[in-house]
Amino acid sequence: MKEKHNRKPYLFGLAILIFLVGFRWPWPGGIETWEDVDTFVSENYPQMKHISTEELYTLFSNGRTFSLFDIRTPEEFAVSHLHGAVRADKAGEVELPRETFIIAYCSVGVRSAAFIRDLQRQGYLQAFNLKGSLFEWANKGYPLEQDGKSTYKAHPYNVKWGLFLDKKLHSD
Repeated sequence: MKEKHNRKPYLFGLAILIFLVGFRWPWPGGIETWEDVDTFVSENYPQMKHISTEELYTLFSNGRTFSLFDIRTPEEFAVSHLHGAVRADKAGEVELPRETFIIAYCSVGVRSAAFIRDLQRQGYLQAFNLKGSLFEWANKGYPLEQDGKSTYKAHPYNVKWGLFLDKKLHSD
């Protein structure tokens, strides 16, 4: 007759080991810093045109007309977004004159880079990705809004990307 072994301690120990070792592994693509984000975007979207958060803030301050697209999920958008932003999923949804000045953002600038790349392929030559996107914008204390009211909170997207957003700004 076979003896039964208690596997609970073994499985618990294995789970702890995987948990601890998991935090030492670099994230996919090695993205751990803002410099890593910039490198990833420039390597994967080499023709990308960018606008800085400071430049966008100046455009807002000067009353410049432009179309602003938020490429985050509906849940992220509901927590906060930039004033006047329209949420979009795909560049194919955009129906504007090709000469329209367009800026897109997401959490850190990766999803919006793909969106802008697709717009550029459609002939939008004045389409720009917001470098650092909403997280950099919020980290600098620039205004966000929710339902037409001012807020300072932002959706952290997930644990990995949320590290790029100042913890005091997390909505959760």
